[in-house]
Amino acid sequence: MSTSSLAHQVVDALVRADIDTLFCLPGIQNDEFFDALVDTPGVRPIVTRHEQGAAYMAMGASQVSGRPSACCVVPGPGLLNASAALTSAYWSNARVLAIVGEIATTTRGRGFGVLHELADQHRILTQLTKRSELILDAGTATRQIQAVLDALVSARPRPVSIEVPVDLWSAQVSSSLHAPFATRPPVDMDAIDRAAAALQRAERPLVVVGGGAQDASPEVLALAELLQAPVTTRRMGHGVVPTSHPLFVHLAVGHELWATADVVIGIGTRLEWPILHWGTDADLTIIKIDIDPDELDRHQVGTIGVVGDAAEACTALVAALTTRPRGPSRADNLDARRARYWAELQQLGPQLDLLAAIRDVLPDDGVLVEDVTQLGFAAHIAFDFRHPRTFLSTGPAGTLGAGYAQGLGAQVALDSERRGRRALVLAGDGGFLFTGNELTTAVQHGIPLVACVFDDGAFGNVQRIQRQRFGADRTIASTLTNPDFVAYARSFGAQARRATTPDELRRELDEAFSSHQPTIVHVPVGEMPDPWPWMVRRRVRGH
Repeated sequence: MSTSSLAHQVVDALVRADIDTLFCLPGIQNDEFFDALVDTPGVRPIVTRHEQGAAYMAMGASQVSGRPSACCVVPGPGLLNASAALTSAYWSNARVLAIVGEIATTTRGRGFGVLHELADQHRILTQLTKRSELILDAGTATRQIQAVLDALVSARPRPVSIEVPVDLWSAQVSSSLHAPFATRPPVDMDAIDRAAAALQRAERPLVVVGGGAQDASPEVLALAELLQAPVTTRRMGHGVVPTSHPLFVHLAVGHELWATADVVIGIGTRLEWPILHWGTDADLTIIKIDIDPDELDRHQVGTIGVVGDAAEACTALVAALTTRPRGPSRADNLDARRARYWAELQQLGPQLDLLAAIRDVLPDDGVLVEDVTQLGFAAHIAFDFRHPRTFLSTGPAGTLGAGYAQGLGAQVALDSERRGRRALVLAGDGGFLFTGNELTTAVQHGIPLVACVFDDGAFGNVQRIQRQRFGADRTIASTLTNPDFVAYARSFGAQARRATTPDELRRELDEAFSSHQPTIVHVPVGEMPDPWPWMVRRRVRGH
């Protein structure tokens, strides 16, 4: 069997995983890896201007496609810069392969303080990934890399990592990798029978979906329609069921229904929001479908936990309910609840008008990328999501500033589909500048991402909470001095536009998408109404 260097084998790992783009920032510990990458034209390197940008881009690419993506950074500060993105990917279901350099095996762990040294880098990575392998012996390298590749495509989507010390890149390996082998737990049919028995008796079922249901839209709909069960989501499940579907209800209506539901089916969701905030009691049966067995009863002892892929489990549950007649229509009740909800929601007029303008321009299959910002919060409870994988978020990580770089990765993945799909980032003035330097990456690599920067001169959510909790004169560290965002974007060579009204936003976004160029649309706004009353709701069950 022919031999190759470890550097070439790690490059081959990208090829075997069908990864055609590497978001990266090179450095001395990884020089030989990048030299090997020169020999593989099928993997396109996209060099970023910060390691966080590289990892956020990989996260966005994986989220929008559901497929593996990859980033590469140097050890020490390079990894630490990327760590916020890796923890975001960990919590928001992204299959990211992180290739991380390491200091030489001869100095590792000895505390000399050599360039980019961390006391125990590997221990950090084990907390950010579901599988982390540190290569210390070329003889075991192939087995370790293959294990990482298999984990990358298996079970719950989460990051994985490979660490290679600088002195091992040139080591020779004689074994070969094969394509990743995906495994996932079989559906627990005994649990399906228990769940079906509970649903046979259910009179007021409710479905809650999360990010783990994004690839199970038809199966979730089949189950919900059989049961005539309303479907709601907190955030990551948007798009699984279109908001226009008669059974979809937004979170505040889901809260109302939770109060009287007799069976709740959580599909690909941790269910932590309703369980911790809305409460439970002995009259509520919870069925939880999740590919991760650790999630089945994390928050609620006595849950009927069904281990398995969301689509397969929903299909099995529908089959087990063949003797159950289709549930009675709840259309009139849900229509009335939705009408009340939308009437109350008009208090968020400024956000609703801007979101309506965005919806008018963004194609049905366009992707909305949410940074942690006022329009993002409002989108949770008011945007019209029409397809799965069209809403990207950092999920429970709640990572301010991820949006622009995350959107770049998403747009790269969309471009590789060659279907003309587009992503749009919603960012605030504060969060945008976390990764706004990656405008130069967009220009250099021709990534036609459009981003809206909503500028209120503050960390608006923080400032409003300070006023509400402590008084109008008690704001601190929340006011911002900003650049001219139009001039800022143009200084990178990107296009820039400004919109001051919803109608102007429609026009400027339409022209931005038509240009197929990296574009920032600056939207000056004032203080916005508080969306949180429609998200944080009182406890309605138990104590």
